[in-house]
Amino acid sequence: MFEDVSGKRSLQELMRPTLQQQFVPLHGNLNAGYTHSVYWLKMNLQRADDATPRRWLIEMTPAMLDDIRLYQTVTHGEPYIHLAGDHIAFNRQEIRHHYPLLQIYLDDTQVHTLYFRLQTTSALFFRANLFNETSFTEESNFLSGLMGIYYGIMLAIIVYNGLLMMSDRDVSIRHYFLLSISTLIAGMSVNGHVAMYLARDWPWLVDILPAVTPQLIVLSSSMFMCSFLKLKSRTPKANLVFRLLQACSVVMVTCMLAGYQPQVATIAQLLGLIQLSLYVPVSLLVARRGYAPGYIVLLASAVWLSGTVLIPLRNLGVLDSNWLTDFGFQIGSALEVIFLALAQAYKVRLLQKEHDQTQKQLLKLSQRTGYELDAKVRLRTAELQQLIQQLEKSDKEKNDFLSIAVHDLKSPLTSMIGMSELLLNLYHRIPKEEQQSYLSRINANGKRMMHIVTNLLDMNAMESGDLKLQKHTVNLGKLLNEISLQYEEMLKAKDLTAIIHCEEEVLVCADTNAMTRVLDNLISNAIKFSPAGKFIWLTVSQIDKKGRFEVRDQGPGLSIKDQQSLFTKFSKLSAVPTAGEHSSGLGLSIVKKLIEAQGGAVYCNSHTGEGASFMIELPLVPSVLAQSTVARAG
Repeated sequence: MFEDVSGKRSLQELMRPTLQQQFVPLHGNLNAGYTHSVYWLKMNLQRADDATPRRWLIEMTPAMLDDIRLYQTVTHGEPYIHLAGDHIAFNRQEIRHHYPLLQIYLDDTQVHTLYFRLQTTSALFFRANLFNETSFTEESNFLSGLMGIYYGIMLAIIVYNGLLMMSDRDVSIRHYFLLSISTLIAGMSVNGHVAMYLARDWPWLVDILPAVTPQLIVLSSSMFMCSFLKLKSRTPKANLVFRLLQACSVVMVTCMLAGYQPQVATIAQLLGLIQLSLYVPVSLLVARRGYAPGYIVLLASAVWLSGTVLIPLRNLGVLDSNWLTDFGFQIGSALEVIFLALAQAYKVRLLQKEHDQTQKQLLKLSQRTGYELDAKVRLRTAELQQLIQQLEKSDKEKNDFLSIAVHDLKSPLTSMIGMSELLLNLYHRIPKEEQQSYLSRINANGKRMMHIVTNLLDMNAMESGDLKLQKHTVNLGKLLNEISLQYEEMLKAKDLTAIIHCEEEVLVCADTNAMTRVLDNLISNAIKFSPAGKFIWLTVSQIDKKGRFEVRDQGPGLSIKDQQSLFTKFSKLSAVPTAGEHSSGLGLSIVKKLIEAQGGAVYCNSHTGEGASFMIELPLVPSVLAQSTVARAG
């Protein structure tokens, strides 16, 4: 390692013997904290023999280093130069990966010398891992599975808080919602997924987010502590301290956005540490004064603090960069948001208990007063009862949502975790074909989770009135043919045969995305409830000035009782999937709401033991309808 304090040294200068002697051994990973210096790292690589792979990949962390240059020297000629860093747009990276990733070729078995040049305005810590193609794929798949679980938890919590905000005006819920979003964005930024998915051509945004998001997390968590624990009335002095620190966080964010991030970075990290260190004693103090949810906040703060405090300690150069400092934030934040969700639920119970006690007091007061006071008490009681019903309804909807999400996501998550752990621990013993099988099953479980989450979000959007449809001309037959291709493997797995019949161009006025979800739910239902070796008929036709899609199966059919609750949310039918497939009870409810929102209708025709037939009808495109009328007149 060589520290270039001036930041102006070139590779040619470093090759001089006098400067070569100034390189010092580096034990472990580089951690220089906040510095204006440029750091050079020198590394020698040599292939063991001719059978050793020639192509190697170097993955570097973290993702927020501004300028990374890798020089690969050659015996004759200019060295090869590889560039990376968050000042380069993601679309212009040498290899598009969420972490900086470079490839090198070792054409012979001679010693190859590599020089890394590192420069950044953020905290400078650096770790590089050398992989061949096989080991890199295995490691990348494993980490992608873990990140998928983390993002899934965070998104579920954000959706849960969004539902709570629609039914409860408590300001602490809004602060918690902001905290959850800030934590998710910070995690994506640290892992390089902001550049990969959200800001592929905006390196300035990728560069500023790692500095700004920690301040937003500290700010939103501090605001949540003040509002949720009601510090203004319970501990005014602690509330004043938090408000002053919040003002400092706002100033730090403003300075960073104005371009002064290098100057205020150390101060911002120290202020964040001070504020985080206050969470545990303050929540303990509030809990000991009789506010029971404070204990849950205490537990959440302790868990989150144990993971989050590693980041400023690493950035300040106190701790070395390692697996725990890199992923402690994700682990701590995931557990923290879960505990805080429990605290919110407990607070709702306390509010309900307080409302019940208030109701009893008001009833006693009404017995001791006259008619006028009695009328006022009854009015107040009615208002409280309405509020309690709203809270109970919101709590029940929240519990239903969480129970369904937990139940439906637990099985695929457990399977994914089990298979990924098996790959991690025994990957060198498992044959390549079996590894591919495990990865395929992980991928299938991921798609299953996405289908579950999509249905839940669709249902929430429809019930909250946020569903926005864009109608245009949709070719039902073409759409059916495209969607049916996705089910070829499922049909083969159950030995089913799909018979598709489409009339010549049936054009309806509908939303393409909505119709894709409708056909997807109807076809997947038919496959779920069809025994092996049977037929499924998929038909698109034009009937009575309307376009019709019909799916008919040879399953167990539906009883009259089943048909009465067929299109209700979370309905459970007497018939069960023939191969033990998953069914959330949302699919047909979503189909009905989407079709009716587009001016159409959905029908079911079934008898027990004779299969089931589902039909949807939508208005034809006006031009097609006019042509059909002219043709009949001719």
